[in-house]
Amino acid sequence: MTMNLFACCAFLALVLCLTSGLEIGKHSEGQKRIHGNLGIINGKKASIKKFPYMVALIIDGSLQGSGVILNSHWILTTAFNVAWVPSDELEFRAGSTTYEQGGQTLTAEKVVVHENYTGSWDYDIAVVKLNKPIKLGKKAKPIKLGKKDLKGKTKVVASGWGPSSEYGNPSPNLLSGELTVLDWDTCDETYPYDLTSRLMCTSDTNVAPCGVGVAVVCLVQLTCMTVKPKGRLW
Repeated sequence: MTMNLFACCAFLALVLCLTSGLEIGKHSEGQKRIHGNLGIINGKKASIKKFPYMVALIIDGSLQGSGVILNSHWILTTAFNVAWVPSDELEFRAGSTTYEQGGQTLTAEKVVVHENYTGSWDYDIAVVKLNKPIKLGKKAKPIKLGKKDLKGKTKVVASGWGPSSEYGNPSPNLLSGELTVLDWDTCDETYPYDLTSRLMCTSDTNVAPCGVGVAVVCLVQLTCMTVKPKGRLW
């Protein structure tokens, strides 16, 4: 049975990101993006009211990825989304089911990327301070962060924007899908690359999140990317 595997960079405490982070523009020269495309394969349309913590990240009018609301002033996303882009080019849309219109449009004041991020999956996490606060309400709420690691066979829900099929066109509508967490031994044996304790895997025969900044939620908040079993990046 073929499994869709994805490695996820687990949430690191916000204080770690802020005190040990690296501000945008200070990365080493020559670093390259290595992640895949956006989307939740076989995901179903969802309402922002069900996932009010989700925000879409727009750069130059195009969807770049997703993020989640930490509070009215801060967004959590992947370092890959923002590490090589000037902060004044980042735009977030909160409180809308579609990334193209509606809700609130917000811009970035400052980007803080984890100091150990080098372009790989490890430490792929960043926080963004907004120029103005989000108006919180039914369609825009902070995510509830968990305090425990996930065990094998735990069900999680992924949400984000992008294509719902591997080679499909991007859907402007928010998508979601359920996945199952793999235990660490199975993940380590099955996954083709070296993993660290800061990463996790899920398996599912139908749903796969291949978004940059796709949110996977259960007991902890994660930001994710997807690869196939043989290691080809999506």
